Parts: sequence; C-alpha cells; structure tokens
Amino acid sequence: MTTNFLYQLNQHFPHSYAITLSAAKFELGLLSQVSQTLASLHPAIRLLHQDTLVNELDWQANDTLAQAEQTSPVTTIRWIVTLESNTDIHDLPQRVKQIAANNLYHVDINVMPLATLVRPHKLALFDMDSTLIEQEVIVELAKKAGIGEQVDIITESAMRGEIDFAESFTRRVALLKGLSSEVLEDIIANHITFSPGAKRLIRALKNHGYYVVLVSGGFNYFAEYVKNSLGMDESYANDLDIVDNVVTGEITSEIVDGKRKAEILQAVAQRLGIKLSETVAVGDGANDLPMLGLADIGIAYRAKPIVRDQADYAVTVAGLDGVMTVLGLGD
Repeated sequence: MTTNFLYQLNQHFPHSYAITLSAAKFELGLLSQVSQTLASLHPAIRLLHQDTLVNELDWQANDTLAQAEQTSPVTTIRWIVTLESNTDIHDLPQRVKQIAANNLYHVDINVMPLATLVRPHKLALFDMDSTLIEQEVIVELAKKAGIGEQVDIITESAMRGEIDFAESFTRRVALLKGLSSEVLEDIIANHITFSPGAKRLIRALKNHGYYVVLVSGGFNYFAEYVKNSLGMDESYANDLDIVDNVVTGEITSEIVDGKRKAEILQAVAQRLGIKLSETVAVGDGANDLPMLGLADIGIAYRAKPIVRDQADYAVTVAGLDGVMTVLGLGD
C-alpha cells in the first residue's frame, strides 16, 4: 500500500488503524488467533486491508560498523483496519500480546492510528547505550577499571528507586577516577558494536528528510563517535572530565537525565520550527520515558519491561531497523 493510498484512506475514514505484527517466523496459531481478535470487532469494521513485507538478510557480523548495516531477519504483516465509528481498540495490542505470551510466540505487535502513521514526521531522537549500540558504556568502563561489582550495586539501588539517576550516575562516575583515557580509545576500538539495522535506519530517516539527534545519559566522547559513524546530525551527552589523560571522576556539564532528554527534544524541535506532533523518540531505559512520552511517536527498543509497558510502541524481535516498520518507512 502506497503512502498516498493510506493518506487518502485516512481522509475518507478517520477512524482507521495500522496493526503490524513482526516475527522471524509466524505460527499459524498466532495468525488464527489474531484474526479471531480482529473478527471480534465486527460489525464495527468497514474495511480491512492486509500486506506483507519481507526483509532480506545481509549479515556481515565480523565488522562492528557493518553490523549496523544488517537488516532484520523478520517478516511483517500489516493490517489497515477502518472502523464504522470511533470504536475503542486501545486494548487490542495487549490482547494480541497476551495471545503471543500464552503460546510462547516471539512477535512485535504495534497498533497505530492511521492519522499518526501518515502524518509527516521530521525529527527523531535516539538514546545511545543499548539502543544505537549494544553496550552500556559505563559498564564497559567499570570492567576496565576493575569496579564492575561496585557499579552494579549502585545501579541496582537506582533501579529499586532508592536513589535517582543523577545521584546514581554521579556515584558511578566518581568510581572511574584515575582511569587512563587510553581505555576510552580501547573501548571504541574493540568493545563498541552497533545494534543490527542501526545504519540502515539512520540512512532511511535521512533519506526521508528527518533531522536525527543522539541524546544520551552516557558520555560525549562515545556519543560523538556514534553520531559521526552513523551520520547523525547532533549529539547530546555528559562531558567526562579528563586532565592529563586521566579521568578525574567528575562531570563538567549538566547531567543528561530523563528530564533533560525531554527538554532537549523540545528545544531542538523549537529551534528547527518542528512541532512536537512531528517528532519521534527511541530508547530502552526508564530515563528515556520522558522523551518517549513527549514525542508524537515514542518507541521502546529491546527495552526494560517498565519501558515497554509505558511506551506506545515497541520493537523487540526486529533489529533497530524495525523502527522503520513502525513508522511505515522504506529505505
């Protein structure tokens, strides 16, 4: 289905939704039960269209940047459902996900109003750690410094809500005091791997006219490398203080926490003259929730359960280029 067709459909039938299922392998039982779930909306359904998208594999796993070129080994089935009236199908994603969970199906399910799908979007913000790249950089630094266990204790305390992100981050960075800056270079050279499909996704977004920004609670040293490697427009992260090639254990800028990420989204959009209704945000952690909630389309990528539960859309089975499916974009 072409974008123009979907736009015209939305114009004539405003109560329309795009329902997408992405999986490495579709089980007949899943498709049967999803069909039954859709049938339960009858007689509210006026029109039902279906198409199938198949992404071919092009794996080059030995090169970290080539890995960012990988495409997702998934098939996507998309239904466009047009309803007679504004029938509430808000719980449809959860109903379908429950089918998948009960039967151990591994599938991404997203339901998006067609009006959102066809609306032009111009700005996309991405978290870095465990989103654009597969690692948590501060964990890699802690391993090199021999303080992995201490960092884990602080991280777990933050996850239990005993301390906030800013305090947790400050404590963890303080433990890095005395680390040689050569370690940072080694991590970039030997330990950073891009999420599968990352470069394909960023290239596609740029081809479709998006302004693409990296916003991270990590460090600028790594954010700049990732931004430049993927061809993104800007990056925002924390400045790790280094004096005489040694980490001081201090941050010399305002900490980029969840609140700050949302502020950056709003500020960049305002500067570029882009409406919030034209923005997309992608992340995996709890500190991404403010920007996921502020953006018109907030997508949880291989995220923690608390993030998946609160985000409107999620990509778990596919690689990062699965975001293209959610947005309805081609290359």
